[in-house]
Amino acid sequence: MYGPVKNIKTYAWLSLALAMLAAIIFAVMFSTPERAQAAKGGTCEQFSVSTGGKTYSGDQKLTIPANQVGATIRVRGTYIEFDVRSSDFAVFNYRHTGADSPRADKNLPIGPAGVTIFQSKIPLHGKTLTSPVSLEISQESLVLERSGGGQDMKIQAKDCQQGGLFQMEPEPGTRERNTLGEGFVYTNQPPGEQRLCFTNGQVPGYDSPELATLVSRSADNKTATWRVAAGGRIGMVIGEDAIEGGCRP
Repeated sequence: MYGPVKNIKTYAWLSLALAMLAAIIFAVMFSTPERAQAAKGGTCEQFSVSTGGKTYSGDQKLTIPANQVGATIRVRGTYIEFDVRSSDFAVFNYRHTGADSPRADKNLPIGPAGVTIFQSKIPLHGKTLTSPVSLEISQESLVLERSGGGQDMKIQAKDCQQGGLFQMEPEPGTRERNTLGEGFVYTNQPPGEQRLCFTNGQVPGYDSPELATLVSRSADNKTATWRVAAGGRIGMVIGEDAIEGGCRP
């Protein structure tokens, strides 16, 4: 007589226990990213972009008509700044401004004068980009894209004190030639890795390839040329993440 009632009670308690366990797992899963995000807080800002006599800033996603795109697209942030040649999306004078973030433990040893990390990052596709420019600015990040002659180029960047801050994506693939700034040299590829480390003796970093192969490195270790396959890209990482990736100051 009492067996079925006891079984129903058992199932009820089991269901309640499983529901409580699911709630705990859900809370852990969704609170961890928030804690991680909070840990990085205060080290990123927002870019402004200038070209054709007009400056774009604040959260926005738009298309700049081709006839309103100047020869240069100037990207300026609190921590990072660089120029883009609009005809091929070559990047020049990629600099860390040296500005300190509110997180003293995350600031790099650069100084108020700043430092040029790359003299240039040049895609060697040989095409002329003529389309309107797609521009997206959001908190801490930027996306620029333009095409022409069968070639599409996308640049993604972040205005942060350190981390994975830049990547160039060609479609279809092409070669990319990167030349470091004064005082920086390429050093090594960590065992088993494709990434190529660089440093100026204080700031560590690396070229970060995806579906890309190192073709050559200059004798003075200032220039690296990569072959990037379709769907690939070359990124750039500096600071703590570079150290974790096997690169040293």
